[in-house]
Amino acid sequence: MSFYELDRPAPALADRIGGFFAPVRAWGAGLVQSIAYARMMRAMYEMDAQTLARIGIARSDIPAYVDQCLSRDR
Repeated sequence: MSFYELDRPAPALADRIGGFFAPVRAWGAGLVQSIAYARMMRAMYEMDAQTLARIGIARSDIPAYVDQCLSRDR
């Protein structure tokens, strides 16, 4: 054991609580993302052919377009 490990301060209460609730936050984020995906898919499939043509996609491109729009990699 090094001196640093012996002298370092104990983790704060917020750090311990944050670690406890991390799975809950991840579950909530996944839930919100799946709801957003479902709502956008529904809205896109309800559009008529002219609106989709203005956007520049075909009806078969809707799932890929929704994935691109809701991607977290931006």
